[in-house]
Amino acid sequence: MRISMQILADRLKQNYPDCRQGEMSEEMNLKRPLFYQNGTDLKKNKVYIVKAKDISKTLLHTHGDNLLLITDSPSGGTDENPLPGVCFFSEGCDQNELFNTVQRIFDTYDAWDERMQNLALSARTFKSLLDASHRIFLNPIMISTTDGFIIDYSSLMDTLPEFQGILQNNQVTACGDEGEYPHEISEVRQYQDPSTQKNNLFVDIYDKNRNAYRLIIVEATRKLKTYDEYLLLHMAKYVRQMLEKYTVLQSDISYTLDRLISNILTDENIDASSLEQRFESFHWKENHTYFCMNIHVSMIDRQNLTVVRFICNRIESLMKGSCAFLLEENIVVYVNLYYYGRTLEDAMHSVTDFLRDSFLKAGISYEFSGLQSLKQYYMQSRIALEEGMKRYPLRWVNRFEDIALDYLLGKCTDTLPPQVICSRAVLTLRDYDKQHKTDYFETLRTYISCQMNAVKAAKALFIHRSTFLYRMAHIREMIHIDLEDPDQLLYLLLTYKLLEKENGENQDR
Repeated sequence: MRISMQILADRLKQNYPDCRQGEMSEEMNLKRPLFYQNGTDLKKNKVYIVKAKDISKTLLHTHGDNLLLITDSPSGGTDENPLPGVCFFSEGCDQNELFNTVQRIFDTYDAWDERMQNLALSARTFKSLLDASHRIFLNPIMISTTDGFIIDYSSLMDTLPEFQGILQNNQVTACGDEGEYPHEISEVRQYQDPSTQKNNLFVDIYDKNRNAYRLIIVEATRKLKTYDEYLLLHMAKYVRQMLEKYTVLQSDISYTLDRLISNILTDENIDASSLEQRFESFHWKENHTYFCMNIHVSMIDRQNLTVVRFICNRIESLMKGSCAFLLEENIVVYVNLYYYGRTLEDAMHSVTDFLRDSFLKAGISYEFSGLQSLKQYYMQSRIALEEGMKRYPLRWVNRFEDIALDYLLGKCTDTLPPQVICSRAVLTLRDYDKQHKTDYFETLRTYISCQMNAVKAAKALFIHRSTFLYRMAHIREMIHIDLEDPDQLLYLLLTYKLLEKENGENQDR
C-alpha cells in the first residue's frame, strides 16, 4: 500500500535520530524507493535515495510529490531550514542500508494491509483485526455502536488500568451526533473522552442495513498523529467488510448448526427420529451431554445484529463446544459438554463475569443427553430465566433447580387460589392462633422443618421440650394429622410454602 511522507519520515527518525527533515506531506501517495541516478527524470510519488553530490539545487526545489533522502550531505546536521519533502542524512550513512530500511517500512504497511484483507474475510471476531493493527497505530483501538456499546477492543486495553472501568461496563462515552452520511464511512473526528481523559479519533461506519458503528483509536501509549486519520479510514473499510459479513442473512439455513437447532425449536412438526442423522455432520451425538442457556437481550440490542453476533461469538469463545444464536427475544446457547471437556459448573464459571460485565441475565437448564430433548430443556432454561428475573432480580444467573420449587408452586395456583388448595388442617391452626393468641401454626411448621425432631424444634422455638410436646399433643387433637404418611407430610409442606409465597407477594404490594 502507499504511505505518506510523514509516516516514512517518522519511522526513519527512529533509526536515524540525527537526520534533518523538512515539512512532510500527509497524503498517502508514496510508492517504494529507487536509487537516483544523476541526470534521470524523476517519476511521480516515489522515494528517492540520493547522494548529495548527484543532485542539483534546482532539483531539490522542484522534486514535486517525491520524497528525497539525501545521504553524504555535509550540511545534514546543520541545515537550519530543511526543504519540504527532503531528509538529509549525515556523512557516512550507508545508502544500501537506508534503502533496506525504507523497504522494511513499506513491507510493514503492505503486510498490515494484506493481513486486514485476510482477516476481514476469515476472522470470527474483531479482536484479531484490532490486535493485528497494533504495530501500525501503537495505541488501543475499539469498535462500538454509536451509542457507546463496546463490540470489541484490542488486547492492549486489558493491560491499561485507565480502561478497566469502561471494559467492565462494555460502554464507552458516546460523542457527536449521528449525522446523515451519504456514504458507508464518514469522516474522521476527534474528541476527548471525559471518563478516561484521553484524546480519541473515531470514524462512523454504516453497513447496508444502515446500522451505525464506530471505530475508535485512543491516545494512550503514543501521541496521535495527523496521518492516523488516513490509516483509520483505510482500516475502516475492512471493518465494514466484517460488519457486512455478520449482518448478511444465511441463504441456506440447513448448513449451520445454529439454524438447525433454531428450526427444531420453532417447528412443531419436527421429525424426532431424523435428528441424529441431521446432527451427524456437526459431530453432535445422541449420547453426548448438553445443557441449554437462555440469555435476555434488550430490545435495542436485538435490533443491532452486530451486537448480538458479538455476544454470541464471545460466549462461543468462552465455552468450547457451544452454539449461540438469537431466537425471539433471547440468545439461546447449547453447550456440548463432551467437546467442552469440563463440567457444567466450570462452563458457568467461565461466562459469569462476562454476563455480569455486560449486564446480561441468564437461565440454565439441567444437564441432559439425547438430541430429542433439545426443545424440552430449551423451555426449562427459558423458565429459569423468566422466573429468575421476576423472583431474584439481582442474580445474573438462575439455574432451573434454584427456581423449580417456585415454578411448581406457581403452577399449583394457576387455576385455583391458595386458600382453596391449601390443607384445611394448616388453615385451621392459623385461624385458631388468630383467635386465641397461640402459636400452633408456627409450631407445626418448625417441627416439620426440623425433620420431626422434637429437641431441635423446641430449641428453634426457644421453648422447653415439655412445652413443645404439650403443643404438639394439642395440635394432634385439633386437626388429626398423620405425620408418618409421606403424602400427608408433602401436602403440609406445600401448604406452608404456598402460604409463605402468598404472604410475600402481599407484602410486596
